[in-house]
Amino acid sequence: MNFHIHTTWSDGTFTPEIIVREAIKKKIDKIAITDHYETKKTSSIPAKYLKMYLEDIRALRKKYSDKIDIYIGIEVDFSPRTDIDSLPDFSGFDFVLFEYVQDSLWEGYPLWMLFNIQRKLKAPIVLAHNDISRNFKDSDITALLRVLESHRIGVELNTNINYTKLGEPYYRLAYDIFYAMKNYSIPISVGSDMHHNLEELGEVNDALNFIQELHLEKNFKLFLKEIGGKNER
Repeated sequence: MNFHIHTTWSDGTFTPEIIVREAIKKKIDKIAITDHYETKKTSSIPAKYLKMYLEDIRALRKKYSDKIDIYIGIEVDFSPRTDIDSLPDFSGFDFVLFEYVQDSLWEGYPLWMLFNIQRKLKAPIVLAHNDISRNFKDSDITALLRVLESHRIGVELNTNINYTKLGEPYYRLAYDIFYAMKNYSIPISVGSDMHHNLEELGEVNDALNFIQELHLEKNFKLFLKEIGGKNER
């Protein structure tokens, strides 16, 4: 399974249908298309095309329903590069990825601003490829986990090489934080942030192994439950 994939709707190389067919070929059970929402950072989906995006992925969901589960996500650049005050409510989406939350290196807005945004959203929120051990190094970890739990904000385990340090993915560098997370009802997602290489569709094994190592299965199942209940499948 892979819940972070980009297509030609934003800055990816392949169409959603090519990705779906390749995922089926690789015997992947679940995928989510998560293209970029309107941002100055990269090619992205303008607000006026969100309905077309939803319709496109829904059509693929129906067409391949007997072969694979397809979820509809989107990724928001949580920084001045995005008009945060004008975000839509993302009604009809299974979940929304927010990247660069509290990431000063990318001019990311602080976590508390996300709480204000969350009030008007109609889809679950997940922190995408967040370097938690760096971005929240000055935070009380127990307090942070309690806040994430109370706001039902999930965290992604991202296996893309861009989100590593010396070959170690961000989530493994935050081992103690995730070890404590198993005691909280915080959803955990997995994804490879695939853009141009179809082989990355199946490259989430380390994240799934990490879930088993730290006994985070409950958190992962919580994410699946949240996104599974948003739309009729």
